[in-house]
Amino acid sequence: MPLLHFRPCPPPSFDLSSIDALALTSRRAVDAITHHAQLTQLTSLPAFTVGDKTASACREAGFEDVRSADSDVAGLASLILSSAGSDLCKVLYLSAEQRSGDLGRLLEKGGVTCRTLPVYRMEPVQDLPKTVFARLANGDYAGVLVFSRRTGETLARLFAAHLPEHIFSDLPVYAISGQAAEGLQGFNDVHIASAPREDALFDLLLAEC
Repeated sequence: MPLLHFRPCPPPSFDLSSIDALALTSRRAVDAITHHAQLTQLTSLPAFTVGDKTASACREAGFEDVRSADSDVAGLASLILSSAGSDLCKVLYLSAEQRSGDLGRLLEKGGVTCRTLPVYRMEPVQDLPKTVFARLANGDYAGVLVFSRRTGETLARLFAAHLPEHIFSDLPVYAISGQAAEGLQGFNDVHIASAPREDALFDLLLAEC
């Protein structure tokens, strides 16, 4: 159940004159530029991605040189810095308007210039179907999967607004990362995947069954 709505907001034009590579931490960033007039210019650059799903989306969009960290933002920064050199000095980070990690700071500390450019935003929903709250009250759900901090924050806000805390506080919640778990205020039974990947989250869930 989506708790955040995708809203692309790429600029009318990209200044790519001194950019050596792109960094992307979500496939949503790829979705935001898929129909842009400069897509061919963008896909001609090397693309560094945080994970394999974003890497796959890049390849589908036409990128030929795609390198996945298969990790988190810190892992992505390490990948880019390990590739830095005379032909990779400045990175354009195609980001969300709200970000949980600071890729730019990590790269700048390593000597790589990074320009962060938001190309999409995720807007939280204001409500959930009443059937969801009824099923929660009946104890119909065995757990909840959370894939981002903002999703967790939205979930916590909606539950707190519509349900007594004793109904949801002990509901098991499975978070894809420590950052995702940070927004889960009011939940007592929070489990965190061993790595910030969907397969690790599913492994965690299956281990609890």
